[in-house]
Amino acid sequence: MGFVRQVLFTYTVRVVMIPVGLLYAVINARWLGPQDLGILSAIGAFMGVASHIGNLGLPTAVTRCAAASPERTPALVANARLTGAIAGLGAFAALFGLCRLAPGFLGAMPPSLLLLAALTMPMTFGSAQLQAILLGRQRIRSYSLLEALGRLLNLMASALVLVVLGLGLRSLVVATLLLALLQFVNYQVALWPESRHWRPDLPLLLSLGGFSSRAYLTALLTFLVLRSDIVLLNALRGPAETGVYSVAAQIADFLLLLPGVAGTLLAPRIAARGDDPGSAGLTAAVCRHAVLAVTAACIAVGAAALWAVPLLFGPAYLPAVRALWILLPGAWCMALQYVLSNDLSGRDYPAVLPAAAALALAVNVGLNLLWLPRYGFTAAAVSSSIAYLISFLVIAGYWLRRFKEIRPASLFLLERDEWRGLAGRLRTALWPPAVARSGLLP
Repeated sequence: MGFVRQVLFTYTVRVVMIPVGLLYAVINARWLGPQDLGILSAIGAFMGVASHIGNLGLPTAVTRCAAASPERTPALVANARLTGAIAGLGAFAALFGLCRLAPGFLGAMPPSLLLLAALTMPMTFGSAQLQAILLGRQRIRSYSLLEALGRLLNLMASALVLVVLGLGLRSLVVATLLLALLQFVNYQVALWPESRHWRPDLPLLLSLGGFSSRAYLTALLTFLVLRSDIVLLNALRGPAETGVYSVAAQIADFLLLLPGVAGTLLAPRIAARGDDPGSAGLTAAVCRHAVLAVTAACIAVGAAALWAVPLLFGPAYLPAVRALWILLPGAWCMALQYVLSNDLSGRDYPAVLPAAAALALAVNVGLNLLWLPRYGFTAAAVSSSIAYLISFLVIAGYWLRRFKEIRPASLFLLERDEWRGLAGRLRTALWPPAVARSGLLP
């Protein structure tokens, strides 16, 4: 399957899953209410931070290794089980210590609920590496369909627990724990027969250390940039305001769908091509197509938000529209950064990636601490957009200096032949050849 077909297949699956994700968010928002939704969002942020701390950057390194050395897949599967269990238990212990030593940092979140959710981490750590193996081996159908299955099961669990059974947040967290175990099993079934190998390869694990350490720092800092506002908002303003803001953040995340797919699939392809001089041109083409898609999506979402948000999520979430409008420019920057960052991660993972993420995190946290107590979630949206812009400018500037043969405009503007091809595909979609030949349409 070629790169364009891989992107289209994965993107199609994720587009089909958009209603699933939207319905999942709507059910949680309406049946939990802003207070419990804020607690759920804060739990997700804490779990995400713990996950990025505990995974040691291994998923990125595993993807690169699986792409370059497919014969090492059985050892990578066995290593995923071992490191997932060890890192997951370590992350649980860290969260337990946080609950005991600094319970005030959790805000209104019950510590027992956070620890219950933390039991998923050994499975999620292992699943992240198993998913990375599928990606590195270019098994895109399994990669995409299993991800879609996970989202579908989350929706079914939310509908069953909240709507059908009328239970609450704690029961939803228990269901999430069971689904994490099921997904861990599903990935091993997808990797059969390589998953029959149980003996870890410690030398291989150690050999991934140099690459994974840079990936680890970048992934952790990037996630903190994306979710530090949720953690700080929960601590400084409470879960109700966090719940409202989380709706805007979830909608902004949908805008990262296509560039996220393209960037994720680009990294192993760049790694496999090595120093091919045409690889930078491929990345530029991916980037400018992402610009077109993300710009159109931002305009559509911004125009529809004022009526769509209260209609879907309820009148209590109408203030989220203001936060969403402020987040849109930052989401646009982050979407394009995904493409360029994945290109660099597929090459040699330069130091600019963690440096840009560290700078963005410092800006985001500093502005949030300065503005959040006074301005609330509006300040969280402003600080996030500023941080995303700074990070994008640093990475785009580095990428263009490194690949001087690529004009800056090539990252943003489609070429004339690409416009013609796009117009031709659009005409074919609107006026199929059989209809055009019938003479019914011009």
